[in-house]
Amino acid sequence: MSGSSRVAAGIFSSRAVGLIREILIGGILGRSNSAEAFRVAMRVPNIIQNLLGEGAISASFVPVFAGLVEEGDETGRSRLAASVLGHLAALVSLLVVVTIVLARPLVWLVTLGNWSGDRYEWAIELTRITAAGAGLLVLASLCLGILNSHRQYFLPYAAPMLWSGAQIVVLLGILVWADGGTELSSSARNSLAAATVVGASLQLGVQLPAVRRLVSGFRPRLDRDDNVREVFRRFVPALTARGVVQLSSFLDLALASFLAAGAVATLGMVTPLYLISIGVFGFSVATSELTEISRSGLLDSAVARRVRIGVRRVLLPTGLVTPILIVAAPVVIDGLYGWLNRLVDFSTLNESGLTVTALTLSAFALGLPAAMQARVTQNALFALGDVKGPAKISLVRLAVVAVVGFLLMMQLDHLAVDQTTDAIGPSEDRVDQLDTRLTPLGVSVEASGLHDEAVELNEFPHWPVWEPLPSAARENLGDSGIAPLGPVGLGLASAVASWTEFFLLRRRLRRSVANPVASGIVVSVAAGASVVAVIALAFRLFVSDLPSPVPMLLLGPAALVGYVATLTALGLGPFAPSGAQNGDGARPVA
Repeated sequence: MSGSSRVAAGIFSSRAVGLIREILIGGILGRSNSAEAFRVAMRVPNIIQNLLGEGAISASFVPVFAGLVEEGDETGRSRLAASVLGHLAALVSLLVVVTIVLARPLVWLVTLGNWSGDRYEWAIELTRITAAGAGLLVLASLCLGILNSHRQYFLPYAAPMLWSGAQIVVLLGILVWADGGTELSSSARNSLAAATVVGASLQLGVQLPAVRRLVSGFRPRLDRDDNVREVFRRFVPALTARGVVQLSSFLDLALASFLAAGAVATLGMVTPLYLISIGVFGFSVATSELTEISRSGLLDSAVARRVRIGVRRVLLPTGLVTPILIVAAPVVIDGLYGWLNRLVDFSTLNESGLTVTALTLSAFALGLPAAMQARVTQNALFALGDVKGPAKISLVRLAVVAVVGFLLMMQLDHLAVDQTTDAIGPSEDRVDQLDTRLTPLGVSVEASGLHDEAVELNEFPHWPVWEPLPSAARENLGDSGIAPLGPVGLGLASAVASWTEFFLLRRRLRRSVANPVASGIVVSVAAGASVVAVIALAFRLFVSDLPSPVPMLLLGPAALVGYVATLTALGLGPFAPSGAQNGDGARPVA
C-alpha cells in the first residue's frame, strides 16, 4: 500500500469513528444547555492543540527532523526529538495550568460575555476537565510528525479513533442508563469530558512504542543545539499563521454566543457534516494535487492541467453531496440525530430544533461547491509560490463571515420555528413550511412559561440590526419548543464567504496561469445534481413517513444511482470512455 493510501485509510478510519461520536452527541445532547457547554469546553482548550500541535509542529519540527532522517544522523534526530519533547511538554503543561486556573475568563472571552446561568457555569467546569486532554493531543502530534518522517502513516492518522472511541463508550453508557429528560446529570457531563482526556492518553500511548523503536532515548530533555534552534526559528512564524486560522475557527462560536440558547449546539451538529465533505474530498484532492503541481516543473500548461484535474475531482462528489444536503437536509438531520433522541426519550432535540438544524445545514451547503474548489485553487497558488495572496483572501473571507453573519443572524434570530400550542405572535403571521410554523417573535412570551415576567420581543424584520433578543429570552427559548433561526444566518454568511473566496482565488490564479483552468464539466455536474435534487425532494415528500433513519439510508444509494446514470448518459460517468467529454465539449466552462 502506498504512503498516500495509508494516509487515506487512517484518515477515513478516524473520520468514520468520529462521525459515530458526533451522531451520539447530537442525538443524546441535542440543543440542550449541556450540549452547548460541552461544545464550548471542547473549543476553548482546542486552541492549545491547534496552535502548538497540528500546525506549528508540522511546519517547524517535521522539516528539520525529516532532513536528519534522510541524512542517517541517528544521534542528531534522537537529540532533536528529545529536546523538542522536553520544551513542548513544559510549554503545554504551563498552558494547561493557565487554562484550568483562568477557565472562567476564557469562557467569558470566547462567548463575548453573552452567556450566563447553568450553561456558562457548566462550560467553565467542563473546560477545566478537557484542558489536560488538549495538552496530551499536542504531544500526540509530535509523535505523528516523527512517524511520518519515517514514512509510517497509518498508525498516527488512525490513532484519533481511540480519542473518539473513549467518548463513544461513555455516550453509550448514557444511552443505556440515563433517564432521559432535557439535561444530562452533572456526573454524566463530567464523565463525557473526562473521556476526552482518557481518549487523548490512548491516542498518545498507542504511538509511543512505535516512536521509541525509531528514536532511541525518547524522553524529555531541555538541551539546545543548532537543530533545536532551527525548529524554534521556524516555530514562531508557524504559530502566527495558525493564529489567523484559529481566529476564523472561533468566529462562528463568538457570533453564535449572541443568539438564543441552542445556536452553539446547532452549529456543533451541522459543522462536522459540512466539514466531512470538505475534508474527505476537498482536502485530500487538494493535498495530492499540491504535490503533483510542485513536481510539474511549474510549466504554465502543466499547472493549468493539474488544476483542471483537481477541480474535476472535487466537483464530481460535490454534485452528489450538495443537492442532498440542501434539498433533503431534514431527512439527513432526522436520520442522524432525531430518531436516536426519540428512541431514548430525551427532550433535548424537539421537532422545531430539528427543523432549524436542517435549515442551517442547507444554508452551509450552498457554499460547498465553492469551498471544495477553493481548496484546490489555493494549493495551486501555494505551489506557484504565492503565499501572501491566499492569506489576504482568507482575511477577506473572515471579514465577510463577520459582517454578513452578524447582520443576518441578528435579523433571523427574531424569526422562529414554532411548534408550541400557545401562540407567540399573531396567528396571521404564521406560514406553513417544513411541517412547522414560522412566526415573528412579537408581543410577549409570557404565555409559554419562559419567564415569570413578560419578555418583550421585537417584530421581524428587526431594526436596529445589532440588537439581540433580550437576555431572558436567549437563555430560556431553548427549552420552549421555539427555535429561532439565528444559526441559519451564520450558514448563509458562510456560503457567501465561500463563494467570495473562490472567485477571488480563481481570479488570482488566472492572472498567474495563462492557460484555462476551468474544469469543463460544470454543465454535466449541474445536470446530475438536478437529478439528485429531484430524487431528494421525492424522498422528502413521499418516503419520509417511513421510520427514521430508513429514509436517509435509502436516499444515498438512490441518489448515487441517479447521479452516475446521468453523468454516464452525458459521457462523464465512470463507465464513459477515458477522456470523454460531456455536452460541454472541449470548450472549458467556468
